[in-house]
This record gives sequence, C-alpha cells and structure tokens, in this order.
Amino acid sequence: MDDRFPKPLRFVVRKLSFLAFPGLGTLIAGLAVLGFIGLDVLHAPMDRFLFDPNAFQAGEYWRLFAFPTFDNPLWLLFFVLYAYFIFGTLETSWGEAPTTLYTLFSYVAALAASFFAGMPLSVWTHVMENISLAFGTLFPEMEFYLFFVLPVKAKWLAALAGLLFLYQFLVGGLYMKLFLLIMLSPYLIFFGPLLFKIARTKYRVMRNRNRFGG
Repeated sequence: MDDRFPKPLRFVVRKLSFLAFPGLGTLIAGLAVLGFIGLDVLHAPMDRFLFDPNAFQAGEYWRLFAFPTFDNPLWLLFFVLYAYFIFGTLETSWGEAPTTLYTLFSYVAALAASFFAGMPLSVWTHVMENISLAFGTLFPEMEFYLFFVLPVKAKWLAALAGLLFLYQFLVGGLYMKLFLLIMLSPYLIFFGPLLFKIARTKYRVMRNRNRFGG
C-alpha cells in the first residue's frame, strides 16, 4: 500500500496485516462452488444463502457466513474466473493485507446495511461491487474479456457501477441514501482521498492548459 493512500489508513492496514489471507480469490471461488452445489444440486432454498438480520437475531448465527450463489453453471464459471483474476491481481499489486482488510470491511458493511434495511441481503453481490470499484480505480486501463469475447477496460465497469450507485443515491430518499453510504463506506474510506487527488491533479492540468493555450 503506497503513499497514494492517507497515512492513517496505511498505519491501520500495517497494524492489522496479520489478518492477511493469501489466495483470497481461490477461497471465494470455492465458496461460490459450494453455494452452487447447495442451491442447484442439493436444492436448498435460496433464502438459506442470504444474510437475514431477523433470522440472525432469532438465533441463526450461522447466517453470518454467506455464500455467493448462482443457479446457472455458466454464471458460476464467469464468477469463479473473475474472482480468481481480480483478487489475484489485487494481492500481487496492492498487497495481501490491503486486499484482505478491504474485502473484510466490505463484508461487514454489507452486513451492517442489511441490519439497517432490516431485510435479507446477498452479501457477496455487494462485496464484489466494492471490489470491482477498487479494481477499476487501481487498474483503470487493465483489460479483460467479458463473456470471453468482449474486451472491456476495468475503468468502464467501475464507472458503470459508480453511475448506478449515483443514480440510486440521487433518486432515492434519505433511507436509500443512508443505505448506499453504508454499503459504499469501504470504497469511500479507502479510495476517497485518492479520488480527490486524481480529480485535483486533472483540474490543475486542465487549468494550466487553458492558461497557456495548450
């Protein structure tokens, strides 16, 4: 984790680096496979794989351990390959500790949002939204093939997710705004200062170009 990130954040990550879990993408891909087996092979109800705050408060504490779920083997394959690639890249370039802590923070934020909303939530859907935003911010020009055919740069997928969140934030009421802020808090805390630096640098470049007629 380099000096693009604020010093207090780097300090916290360094102190909690003992929580780093190498090969996180492999673990998450494995959870998705188990979720598929439970849902599609063993025919367990979908709600058993969601985090339900009401069921948790009623004593179903195992709800804390949610699984990515897919009922289509093709979507499962896409998710497994995507998770393996994106987490592997983050761990190699960003570091195992930041990747693990950011993922854990995203997981906790999804649980908190579910408690706030008082309704079941697909935790890993929102965790992967935060992960995709982080990936697109750190590696905007990296390209991969969507559905093995369509080349897409990471920044465009991140921008699409960001625009969707922004639209929901603008049209939603106060309740929805608070829900989204809780859900996006990992990204805002980790990457808010970096985005501000990027925007400030671009503004200065544009101002200088206009000043000198560039």
